[in-house]
Amino acid sequence: MKGLILCAGRGTRLQPSTYTKPKCMLPVNGEFILVSIINELVAAGITDIGIVVNHSQGEIREMIGDGGQWNASLTFLLQKEAKGLADAVKSAQSFVADSPFLLMLGDNLYEGDLEPLIRSLDADKSAASILLQRVEDPRQFGVAVIKDGQIVSLEEKPRYPKSNLAIVGVYALTAAIWPAIERITPSPRGEYELTDAIQMLVSEGGHVAYSVTTAPFFDIGTHERWLEANRYKMDQDPKNFVVPSGINFVQWIPPVRVDPTARVTNSVIGPHVYIGPDSVVEDCILTNSILTDRVRLSHVHAEGSVFGSHVHLAEQEIQEQPARHILGDRATVTRYNPDLPNISK
Repeated sequence: MKGLILCAGRGTRLQPSTYTKPKCMLPVNGEFILVSIINELVAAGITDIGIVVNHSQGEIREMIGDGGQWNASLTFLLQKEAKGLADAVKSAQSFVADSPFLLMLGDNLYEGDLEPLIRSLDADKSAASILLQRVEDPRQFGVAVIKDGQIVSLEEKPRYPKSNLAIVGVYALTAAIWPAIERITPSPRGEYELTDAIQMLVSEGGHVAYSVTTAPFFDIGTHERWLEANRYKMDQDPKNFVVPSGINFVQWIPPVRVDPTARVTNSVIGPHVYIGPDSVVEDCILTNSILTDRVRLSHVHAEGSVFGSHVHLAEQEIQEQPARHILGDRATVTRYNPDLPNISK
């Protein structure tokens, strides 16, 4: 079985964080989303992995390489236009060929076991197998309707969902998907939907297996979901509950993760704060926030915030109430209170 990861999405709902980097290269608990997915596939015994990217994402190949450090072999595949998930999958047809494959979305993290999904293809002689999970607002997902233990319909992001069973971004597929993708037409959203291709398999008598999972699943499409995934992953990692050493005059409230190259002084940090490489934090209070890399903060009181690469944010004095900051790469903000003496560093 091969693996396939779709990373060509533009991540518009995560702007400004995705103006200059793909969303699959955002860190969750200090690890790129894409790296977490590669590790999941390798843990399930899948090492031959294709990654679908777009024209502007050469940095993914540069930063990830050939996959050797994760005991994987990576092949990069190009989706020429943003025409939907089914079109992205079609971009990998020459790589996958007739092999069954496990498909994962490059902005999703699934914390459950992948092997039952893989085994269901052979056990049930299925054309495909999908994971479902009950969610509060299914309008944001592909939705499945089940009757008498069988999938009867699938619909992508319906305005009026017929069930609360969302399709988790993990699929086990066979070569039966290729002719189905060839025959679908664009949806009202103007995209070639993978749910439509799987629906065609169902409509034409193919067996599509499913299982309902309760394992944690994160569709990292917004900053709120990114922070939610980061909190969960930080809570699961015992290393984040060990107070960092060698950093003075700091109150740590675990879980926190601080890159060894970062410098933190005279601050209160945590819980759920990640401070990335080469960052500098001085006289700050930070809670539930992500500092990607090379961030410099001074006199900042932040909560629920995301700071992109090379962000500089300086206040003249620390505020009593926290603020929420969503700053993209290389943003610089310096604010001074004219009623106070000027403080420069």
